[in-house]
Order: sequence, then C-alpha cells, then structure tokens
Amino acid sequence: MSFKKLFYAFLAGILGIFAFAPFSLKFLIFASYAYLIYILIHNKSIQIKEVFAWGFGHWGFGMSWIIVSVYYYGETSIAVSSIIYLLLIIILTLVFTCPLLLISYINNITNVDNKMFKILFVSSSLMVGEISREYLLNGVPWLIPGNIYLDTISQNIYPIFGASFNSFIIYLLCSYLVFSNNNKKINLLSLGLILLSIFPQQSQQKNGELLVSIIQPSTDPFQKYESNYFSFIENNLVKLINQTSKNTQLIVLPEAELPYPINNKRFKGFIEKTGAEEKLVLGAWLFEESALFNTIYVPNNNHLYKKTHLVPFGEYIPFVASLRGLITFFDLPMSNVEFGPPNQDNLTIINKYSVATPICFDIAFPNTVRKMNKSSDFIINISNDTWFGTSIGPHHHLNMARIRAIENNRWVIRSTNDGFSAIISNKGTIVHMLKKGETSILEGRIIPINERSFYNSYGYLFATTFSLIFFLLSILYISWIRIKK
Repeated sequence: MSFKKLFYAFLAGILGIFAFAPFSLKFLIFASYAYLIYILIHNKSIQIKEVFAWGFGHWGFGMSWIIVSVYYYGETSIAVSSIIYLLLIIILTLVFTCPLLLISYINNITNVDNKMFKILFVSSSLMVGEISREYLLNGVPWLIPGNIYLDTISQNIYPIFGASFNSFIIYLLCSYLVFSNNNKKINLLSLGLILLSIFPQQSQQKNGELLVSIIQPSTDPFQKYESNYFSFIENNLVKLINQTSKNTQLIVLPEAELPYPINNKRFKGFIEKTGAEEKLVLGAWLFEESALFNTIYVPNNNHLYKKTHLVPFGEYIPFVASLRGLITFFDLPMSNVEFGPPNQDNLTIINKYSVATPICFDIAFPNTVRKMNKSSDFIINISNDTWFGTSIGPHHHLNMARIRAIENNRWVIRSTNDGFSAIISNKGTIVHMLKKGETSILEGRIIPINERSFYNSYGYLFATTFSLIFFLLSILYISWIRIKK
C-alpha cells in the first residue's frame, strides 16, 4: 500500500510538468499541487516519503534537460551522467520541496478550525518556498507555477503583479479544493475559477519602428572549441551578417558564439571583417584579472554586461576540485565562469537606446530583469540552448522571456545559437521566430518603450510582501494559541 502511495505522489509530481511548454496542458498544475497539499494536510503515515516522491518526480522530469548536456555533450557514460543528474535532483528536492513539510507539522500541532486561515497559511507557505528558489543554491527559479498562465486571460496579471502573484492564485485555488471536504458547491466553484483562469487569450501584433536582425548560426557545440573550426565559425557569421538588410539598425549575435575572448587579437579582426561594427551587439567571453566572464558586448562603444546568474554544471562547477577530470564536460574551456556583479548599468546602443541585457539563465530571475528595466527601452536576451538539445528546456526558456516582456512592458530581441530566436512584443506575442536547429537570419521591427509597468514600479512587492507577512503572523498566532493552552 505504501509503495502505491509513493508511486501516485511521484506521478503527481511529474503531472505538473505537463502544464508547462511544450505540452501546455495548464489544468494539470492544479491537479499536481492539489495532490501535494493533500499529502501535506492529510497523509501522516509515510508523509515524508510521499513529499519526497512528489518533488523527485516534479524536479526529475522538469529539469530533465540537464542530463542532455551532461550525457550527450559531456561525452561520458550513461552511468556517471545519471549519477550526477540524480544527485542534482535529490538536492533540488531536499532544498525546495521537503521543507514544505513544515506546513504539515504546524497543521498537526494546532487546532485552528478556520478554513480560510488554513487556506491562506498553506498558500503563503508555498509562496515563501517559491521565493526561496530565487536565492538558495545560487537561485533555481525554474518550474514556477505562475508561468503556466501565459497565453491565457490571467497573463493580464503579469504587468500588474508579476508571475509570482499568479503562483499565489494557483496555491489558493488548490488549497481551496483540498479544504473543501468534498463539498460539491465549493468544488464546482473552484473548478469554475480554475477553468476561467486558464481561458485562452491571443494578443494582437503591432508593427515596430526599429529594424533589427537576429543571427542564428546553429554552430556544432562538439567542434566549437577546436582551433581548426574557428575559421568556419567566423566565416559563417560574416556570411549571415552580410545577408542582413541594408536598412537594419541593429544586428544581434547569440551568447558566446565566438570561441575566444574579447581581448584576443582574433576578436578584433573578426569585428573588422563584419564591416558592421556600429550595428553589432554580441555575446562574448572576457578574460579580466585571470577571471573568465560571460558577457554581452557593444563593439561601437566597448560597453558590456557580465552575466550575473550562472548555470550550475554548465558555467561553473560546484565542488570543482573534485569533479574536474572526471568528465570531459567539466574540462571544457568555458565551464568555470565567474559571476558578474549585481546592479550593473544598462548598455547604450545606436548612441541613444538604453537596453536591458539578461544573458541566458538571467531571464529566469524576475527581480533581476525588473531592476534592469527601470530605465530601459527594450530587452536583448542572448542565450545558448544548444547544450539542451531538443529537450523541454529551450521551450521553458523561451516562455520565460515572453513573461519578462509582459511583466516589464518591453519588447524582447532574443538571439540564440540554435533556437528559439525570436522577436517578442511587450504583450508576450511571438512576432517572429526561428525554429530549433535552423541556420538563418530573423528580421523584424520592435517598438522601444520607456514607460514602466505597475509591476516594475510597485507590483512586484505584493505577492512577496503579503506572503511573508501572513506566514510570519501565522507562526506568531499559532505560537500564541499553544502558549495559551
């Protein structure tokens, strides 16, 4: 019987991932989290194991793209890569899911009968857990439930209160279902609200004013750092740049496409070879004081931004001294990058536009992107999703860029090495996009906007502040009840 419960919990954790792209079966996030809350509130015999099973299924499937980079591109055995992958999933489950058992502990030691109090307590506790994802383990804000509301009427909340507020709504609805005690009217009301919240919505496209060209070269990552492949990379990029429209005002190259740093003589030669120095913005490596940084660089004025949030086991290696030499992937030239400083200035391009420039994993951090867009005109998001192949990772990544566009009322120019490159409107609409693995140029127009959204100015505080305050007040209230008894 206990194995069956663990298996159901494991399946429920997996089920929630199907709410995200590319599946987008949005209602499944409610089934998944309602099951988790039910475990926390009702199941006591094997509760710890069930919660772990739910988290293991959720993180295991949701972060499955990691094994693609470790196994396929790390050139290692399936056994070793599986061990690393499983260890990472166990860590994520222990850090981000198992602490939710505090909800169960507090529920068991108190006899508060007020259902609304319990609903708010559970929801705010889950929200506090979500907030922790942005900070613990250097931040892993992936699989945020509120992200599933993209392309529904509820995405209209993004520019007001952000994706985190939508997560709070999901937690409330799921808690409401669990505490309904099979009351048909309450269940029907909850289901009605869930269906209403995920009702599809299509945003209209607008014609932009600034003509931009995005280069998607689809370079082979297996050969990228082999010296005899350098000329091919350069010639391929120059050829694509020469094919851009003469009227284009901005040409964007993806994250770290060139296999050598800015301060390499070959880099300057490449820029001159393009003949488009005044229009170029590109991802590039930088060696500075014996440290390696992942940057986005403007050749025309030498402005650059250093990536703040690095991908573990991709750009920096936890326990690096022990792991280097174990797997080829950990010995790649660019697998131990330094973190860029927080609160960097925006880049200036074409001598007049202030641009927010989140690189790859940066786009997953709502508050980081929000700070960048206090005074920006639009967003340039460069990325290298080559390492994750045709897994679900690139789909998740693209949707995060769309959500950041809506939250901050900014158009996004997204340039990736092999897809999905896109032009995204401030409403989250994909105006133009290149498919995964396609070598091509994407051209289109964007609209620079310098008006801040409510979320960018104030709205980001609501879900976080309310959740933290109510969570702390709940703990104090429950403590007072226990002392009184």
